[in-house]
Amino acid sequence: VGLAPAAAAAAGGDDAFRRLALVLANGAYTQRAPLSRPVGVAAELCQKLEAMGFEVFSADNQDLAGMRSAALRWIRAVEEAANDAEEQALRSQEGLCPRPGTLLLFFTFCGHGSAGRFFPVDCPRGAPPQASFDFFEDLLYKLYAALGGCDDCGRKWPHWKAPSDRGPFPGLGGVSSEPLNSEPLQLWKAPGSARLIVVIESCRRLSKEEQKAFDEEKARVANGKRHLLPSVVAMRPDLAALGGADWDASRLSFLSRLGLAAPQLLLALSSESTTPSYDVVFLRSITEAIDRPVRLGGILERAGLDTMRRTG
Repeated sequence: VGLAPAAAAAAGGDDAFRRLALVLANGAYTQRAPLSRPVGVAAELCQKLEAMGFEVFSADNQDLAGMRSAALRWIRAVEEAANDAEEQALRSQEGLCPRPGTLLLFFTFCGHGSAGRFFPVDCPRGAPPQASFDFFEDLLYKLYAALGGCDDCGRKWPHWKAPSDRGPFPGLGGVSSEPLNSEPLQLWKAPGSARLIVVIESCRRLSKEEQKAFDEEKARVANGKRHLLPSVVAMRPDLAALGGADWDASRLSFLSRLGLAAPQLLLALSSESTTPSYDVVFLRSITEAIDRPVRLGGILERAGLDTMRRTG
C-alpha cells in the first residue's frame, strides 16, 4: 500500500473514500526534559498529509484536556465519514452510486510516554496513569466504537468487557471482545473498508509493575526451554521467544476477535524503547518519505533501520 497519490496511482488508482489524520506532538514539557524537535517534525508531517488529501487535525504542546479534546474532534469526524460511507454503501446496493472506497485513517504521537500512555506537557514524574493520555481508553476503543454498528440486540458494537485470563501473558491487562460464532457485516459501518495507520514516536519505558510482569514472562519462557530438545521446542508455541514487539502485540490481540470485516490496524512503534526520543529519528524518517511513490512497508522498514543505525 502506498499513501502518496503517485504510489496509489501506480497501484491502480486512488480509491480512498475519505482521508483523516490526527497528529499530536508534545515537546514543551515543564516537569520532564523538554523535546525540541517533535513539534517541528509534526508540522512538516501535517503539511505533507494535507497535500496528500488528508483532512488533518493537529494539536501541539497540550495538557491532558487538550489532547483528549483533539482526539474527540477527530473521532467525531471519523464517525461522520463512516456514516457517509455506510449510506453510500446502502445506495450502491440499489445501483444508485458506486461503492465507497477505503476510509483511510492516520494517527501519530510524538513526545514522552510509557507503555501505551502519552504524557501531556504538564504531567509530573511519578504521576498516576490517570494523568496521562491512554492510547487504548482515550483513542483506540472510542475510534472502534465510532466505526461500529449495532448487533442483533441493538447494542452498540463493539462492546468491551474485561478478560477473565488477563490476556496471553501473566500480569498483562487489556480488554477483549465478546466471542462470536459468526460476525454479521452490519456490525461495522462500511465493513472491511476502514484502514488505520498508527505511528508512535515515544520513549516506551515500562512501569515497575509492567517491567516485573515482562521479566517474569521472559524467565518463564527461558526456564521452559532449559531441558527441552530443540526439536521439541518447536512444538511448544507458548515457549516462543518474547521481545518487546511480542509484548506490544499481545495487548492488541483482542482485535483479532472482532472479525474479518473489522477495521484493519497497522501499528508502527519507535525502536527507541529505553531512552527518550530527543532526535525524533523514527518519525522524521517517515515524514521525509511519506509523500514519495514508495510502498508504506518500505518507508517503515527504512525508518526502523535509520533509528537503529543512528541511536543504537
